[in-house]
Amino acid sequence: MSDSSSSKCCGSLNYDFAHLLLRLWVGMRLFMAGLDKFRWGNGPTVSFGLDNYPKKTGPLAKLMTDNSFLPESACNAFAATIGYILIPVGIWVAIGICTEFGLLAAGLVFLSLGFGLAALPDDTEVVTNIGLSVLIVAAALVTSKAKALSLDGILARKKA
Repeated sequence: MSDSSSSKCCGSLNYDFAHLLLRLWVGMRLFMAGLDKFRWGNGPTVSFGLDNYPKKTGPLAKLMTDNSFLPESACNAFAATIGYILIPVGIWVAIGICTEFGLLAAGLVFLSLGFGLAALPDDTEVVTNIGLSVLIVAAALVTSKAKALSLDGILARKKA
């Protein structure tokens, strides 16, 4: 005699939970990467602020310019904007509004980070970190139809 009530409990939410975890991971990763661009120092001397941003991103732009075919203006523009893009896209993905477009934006941001890292002398992080992040975004997109635990899903239930 099998107990069919246990399979009815949460079975229909498996993909929703998977999507939630993937989406929260992507959002958190983007948000924290963006926040890090405004951090300077370590331990008790750490500070966060707008004045730290050029100190953090300036050397990266210079390293990209010196070690790639990219023009200095493109590297500076990338460095000047990436932190301001990472934070809102991370929040957008985490809350799950316009989920598919948010995840597409996240994937494109990760690809742009990968391109920037590939322009650096040691680009091993492209495969290990960014490549894995792109795969996680792809998995989140694959499960995006199961978004009952996103703002999209909550708003859709209220309309019904």
